[in-house]
Amino acid sequence: MGQAKLLKTTLILPRVETHDAVSKLAELEWFHPLQNPSEHGNPYFDDLLLNAQKLFQEIDDVIRSLGIPLETGVMAALFKGAPQEKTDYKIDDIQNFIVELEKKSKVLLEEPISLLKIQQQIEKELEEYRNALDAIGSASKLKMELSELRRLKTFFAEIFIVNSKDIKEIQNSLSDLIVHPFKLNDEKSSITVIGSQEDSEKIMKVLRSFNVHPIQIPPDLPQNPGIAFDHCQRTCKELEKKSSEIVKKIEKLKVSLLPKLLSLYESSKVTKDILEVTRKPGGTKNFALIQGYIPDGMEKKFKNLTKSYVSIAEPASLDKDSSNQLPTLLLNNKYAKTFEVITETQGLPNYGEVDPTPIIAFVWPVFYGIMFADLGHGLLLFGLGMFLRYRANGSLRTWATLLAASGAAASIAGVGTGEFFGFHMDEIAILAPIFAPLDGLVGALNVSELTFEQVIKILKVSVAIGIIHLMMALFLRLRADILERDKLIVLTHDIPTIIQFLAIVALILAAIGSGYDIIGMFGITGVTHNEPVPWLTYLFGNWVTVDLVAKATPPIIIATAGIMIYGGKKEQELTAKHGHDEGGGLMGIVIEVILVRIIEVLSNVISYTRLGIMLLVHAALLVTVNQSYEHGGGLAVLIGGNIGIMLIEGLIVYIQTIRLHLYEWFPKWYRGEGVEFKKLIPKMLYSNLVWPEKRSS
Repeated sequence: MGQAKLLKTTLILPRVETHDAVSKLAELEWFHPLQNPSEHGNPYFDDLLLNAQKLFQEIDDVIRSLGIPLETGVMAALFKGAPQEKTDYKIDDIQNFIVELEKKSKVLLEEPISLLKIQQQIEKELEEYRNALDAIGSASKLKMELSELRRLKTFFAEIFIVNSKDIKEIQNSLSDLIVHPFKLNDEKSSITVIGSQEDSEKIMKVLRSFNVHPIQIPPDLPQNPGIAFDHCQRTCKELEKKSSEIVKKIEKLKVSLLPKLLSLYESSKVTKDILEVTRKPGGTKNFALIQGYIPDGMEKKFKNLTKSYVSIAEPASLDKDSSNQLPTLLLNNKYAKTFEVITETQGLPNYGEVDPTPIIAFVWPVFYGIMFADLGHGLLLFGLGMFLRYRANGSLRTWATLLAASGAAASIAGVGTGEFFGFHMDEIAILAPIFAPLDGLVGALNVSELTFEQVIKILKVSVAIGIIHLMMALFLRLRADILERDKLIVLTHDIPTIIQFLAIVALILAAIGSGYDIIGMFGITGVTHNEPVPWLTYLFGNWVTVDLVAKATPPIIIATAGIMIYGGKKEQELTAKHGHDEGGGLMGIVIEVILVRIIEVLSNVISYTRLGIMLLVHAALLVTVNQSYEHGGGLAVLIGGNIGIMLIEGLIVYIQTIRLHLYEWFPKWYRGEGVEFKKLIPKMLYSNLVWPEKRSS
């Protein structure tokens, strides 16, 4: 686990052979190209890229027109399942692969393209007839032939559809002309206006002021409004029927072609992307220079594939003065790899930085399990995650695995609390004998009674976990600064911060040991507190008492604060020498160290009490549901209550778990500014590229 060590590779070859070299790098897969484009091109390579782009665009248009999602959603995966079928492609080089994809696409896309064209034509005609219906609709009761009316030469005659309330005003405006109204419905009426040809301009001007225009029927339809309306209605029904039949055919075709279409889309996109990324490599007019990074474990395969060219592989090294940042390639086992999605929310680690994923893979289930501790709920969550993992693909499969891991942790923690859907395991006849051998473990962290002592015990465990988690962050920060050889930060910030943190934690534990007599434990009231300090007395012996801790820690806190103030002042002086802003000055440093950092430590430690609080809330909700059931609520209350708790509490616990990482842990040490190592051929969901074995062996 951790990060892969990288080699920087360089290929020097004739530019005309660029496409062949790219094919071999694609076969290697684990190649992260360096972008150093030149103005020199390869016409043959450009033609390949153009063909790949055209192919991808054609397939993409069909995929979009069919409404096919590239990744299956949660609900679709649960009820229908994601496509699991993969298509194998025997590939020798990029050129032949493009030709093969073109042949496959021509055969596969012929029927869907034909059906889509028919559908588009039907939709176009349907839209035209619907528009005609809208235009004629109000005049559908008229049985007059408009073409005959408009053939009059001496007279001007037109029919308009107007609001019935406007008829009198129109008649007044055209009082010297014939205006014949005909009521069509409660709101609309038709008016026939007849006048001389000289009156036509006046008539149109008056009617336009009412936002009214003459009835227009498309020329290919009967010019009788009533007949045209009936014709449009019949035609619309026929077209709607045809459209429905075509839609059914398309949906049926989508189901049968879905895996192959997605495979074709994915393969064409990968081919296009490879050619776009490697287009116009650096070098001279006649020779190309292709550079990139590979994992050190791929050196032998790289050498075998590129032996016909000048190829160089050397250890990659960080250059702080260079703008090129080394990419990050995480190497985690299958279990830990699931938790990379949590790391990615904060950004990938820089090359050489500690990968937090293995730590998260251990800590995440602990946090989630404690807050959601119930064997029954955990098993259901685990089952749901595994079912979704089986049905899903892509990134959804990763999140399903994370859900299953969280459920498994909740189940294990549920054994520790002795809870099964809120009932005590030892009171359930079926479960009692199964867990009898684990008598010491079952119910070790009992939450059923919710007594004051039990609550304090749970909160102590939560704080202890928080202290360990935060200490990990502080030591990781110390490690990073030691590797960077920043002595000032190490001696005046990192080490004093760790010592101050431990002192403040000891003081918090002493306050708990004194029975929260915070003022009295310092001897102000004359009472000497010789009580044991939680955790510390157990670890170091009975000589560690509240009184000792209360006397020893304040000087340590003050001393470390002084060192940090000194270090902060020196940092400001160094930044000022380099021409940067001096910051808030000495007063700003004092305020930050004494107020901000000490309060921050207290708030960070207290924040982890949410682990116990969420556990107590979870238990309290289940107790409420179970009591309602026992008092006559019925199975509906029991089942519905448990489902509600799982949905709401499960989401809240996820939010709290990720919050403890993003706001309490990561900011203490993690930068997350790494660049992802991008393979030439990424992980493919619907395709397998099969290369000749002899070339890379």
